[in-house]
Amino acid sequence: MKKAIQKEIQKIEALKQSIMTKRKGIEGREKNTGVLTCRKTKGNYQYCVNRKYVSKVKKLDYLKGIAKQEYWERLLPILECYTRQLRTILKTRTRLEEAYTHMHEGKQVLFEPDVVPVEKRIQDFRNVTYERMGFAENDKTEYYTHRGERVRSKSEKIIADELDRHGIPYHYERPLLLRVDGQMKEFHPDFTAMNITTGEVKYIEHLGMMDNSGYYNNVLMKLDAYERNGLLIGRDILLLHESVYRPLNTRIIADYIQEFLI
Repeated sequence: MKKAIQKEIQKIEALKQSIMTKRKGIEGREKNTGVLTCRKTKGNYQYCVNRKYVSKVKKLDYLKGIAKQEYWERLLPILECYTRQLRTILKTRTRLEEAYTHMHEGKQVLFEPDVVPVEKRIQDFRNVTYERMGFAENDKTEYYTHRGERVRSKSEKIIADELDRHGIPYHYERPLLLRVDGQMKEFHPDFTAMNITTGEVKYIEHLGMMDNSGYYNNVLMKLDAYERNGLLIGRDILLLHESVYRPLNTRIIADYIQEFLI
């Protein structure tokens, strides 16, 4: 949560800096002062600056400059206020987590905090143990990640190594129980990963044979099970795909990581 707030503050500060730079650029080309008013007459807009008519055709950039200046004058104080509020929330969030983290370790191990620090969520996630799916005896393919775990394809190795390179905690084929037709059924998402900023869990599915009709139908059944259990595609479930004629795009992996896991 704290990192998410910090990122939002950074975005707002960058936006403010961008606006200030653009303002200087406009002021350097032509002084855009005065009160801009407009009215709609017969479907067309007419503009006046300090009650004096200005032709949109001849002075469009000038009118745009004044309109932008007015917008920025309205926007900047709001951004300032928003930044102050975010910093207050950040301080409050820090104090909420410190209520637990500032206690002696001997006391911490006695109970689970009501407000769990993201760092603790990540550590608990990393410490989870589970039984992975095995490999068929006739499966001669051997792909190993940088962490030394065996995966089922070269593409899954690429995904795993990219997650690891970005410091994203993940589990490979960790069991997940979902309700299907009134009964609990065990599924194995390709990757169960955790957002290192928010502590949210995301499931990554690599759809590796999209040109195979049987495989495609099984994928649809699996995605349907996710959705019926409240795990939505694009929010909880991240999909990476490829086919014989369209290989996995490694740049897209990094984009997904930046957008959903950092």
